Order: sequence, then C-alpha cells, then structure tokens
Amino acid sequence: MQGKGTFFPANMFSSRKGYAAAKVYLQVELSPQRRYAPLLPNKEQLCAATGWRFRSARLARRPRHGHRFVSSLLIMTSVALCACLSVIAAEQESREKYEAQFQLERDPVAKAKILAKLGRLEVDYARADLKADKEEQSLADLERYRDQVEGTVQALSSTGVNAEQHPAGFKELQISLRETLRRIDELILQLPLDKRPWFQAVRSDLTKSQNSLIEALFPTLGDRRSKKGDP
Repeated sequence: MQGKGTFFPANMFSSRKGYAAAKVYLQVELSPQRRYAPLLPNKEQLCAATGWRFRSARLARRPRHGHRFVSSLLIMTSVALCACLSVIAAEQESREKYEAQFQLERDPVAKAKILAKLGRLEVDYARADLKADKEEQSLADLERYRDQVEGTVQALSSTGVNAEQHPAGFKELQISLRETLRRIDELILQLPLDKRPWFQAVRSDLTKSQNSLIEALFPTLGDRRSKKGDP
C-alpha cells in the first residue's frame, strides 16, 4: 500500500459522495506543507510565512511578561510603602507615649531615663519638619526638648545623689545626649547658613547639660579639667 494520504484508488472518485470523502481525507491527512502548497508556490514563501507566524506569536506573548513585571513591581512598592507608614506610625505612638510618661513622672531619675528614649525621636521629628519647610516648628521641637533636659539635669543635681556611685538616670541621659548632639550636627548641615545660628544655640545648651552630667558622673575628671584651666 502507498504512503498514507498520497494514493487513492480510482473508484474512490466514482461519485460525488466519494469525492467529498476524499477531499476531507486530504485535508486531514496531508501535512501543512502539502495543504498550503497551492497557496505558496515555493519553499521560500512557506518558510517566510511560517517564520512570520512564530514571530507574531512571540510578540504577542511579550506583553504578558512585561505585565507580570509591572504587577510585581507595584506589589513590592505597596509593601514597602506600608512598611514605611507602619514605622512612622510606631514612632509617633512612641513619642506621644514617652511625652505623656514624662509629664506624669515626678522622680528625676525616671524622668531622665524617659528623656534618654525621647532624644532620637525628637531629632527625627525636627528633621521631618525641615523637609516639610517648617523650620520654625523644627526649632521649636528642639527647644522644647532642650528645656526638658535642662530641667531634668537640675532636678538630678538637687537630689544630692552621688552620681559616681549611683549613676542611674545620669548615665542614660548623658549617653543619649551624646548621640542626640551628633544627630543635631547632621541636621544643622542641611540648613541654609543664615538659619543655622538658632539651631546651634540649642546645641550649645544641650552640650552644657551633657557636660554637667559628665562632671557628676566623673568628678575626678572635672577636677583635672579645673586644674588644667588654672594659671
């Protein structure tokens, strides 16, 4: 028997019904090249048509990959934004909580420990005000914190506690002020030159408070400084 779809007996075309069956058989069994041969007279045209078909399919699939990439990017951006908003909300809640605790507290040592936690948050809020073009509010934030620190340092000194032997409160606030002063220096560098003196004045006041705490914690160091300053 001949190859499938290539030879048909003569009696297959003896009637119109047989002719129709043969036509269907040819359409099903013949390869794509044989079916499209009447439309494409040569091999080059067939290859060109087939290649165009595959290129069209690839081009049609490309937007799907781009859409997936854009969707993934949007999802990651949304997650990052939610995380940032959560951090901001948590910091605001902490600042309000510490502020309320500071106002209610009467023990100088406890107040000093609360201020030690507030220093970083106060500078962060001052920086946020600067970014929002609220320079006066930024300065007011730092001035309020300075007043709280000065009042607390005076309250600690008035207790008569030997800070060298009982450093609670003194030590926490002094360490926090050291870090706060460094952060304020970074904030001042972001200011125009004509706006810096007011912020530098606040920094100078905080430095004095820190020095008072250092002298209370290390009295021998203070004595050596005094002797070095004598003529």
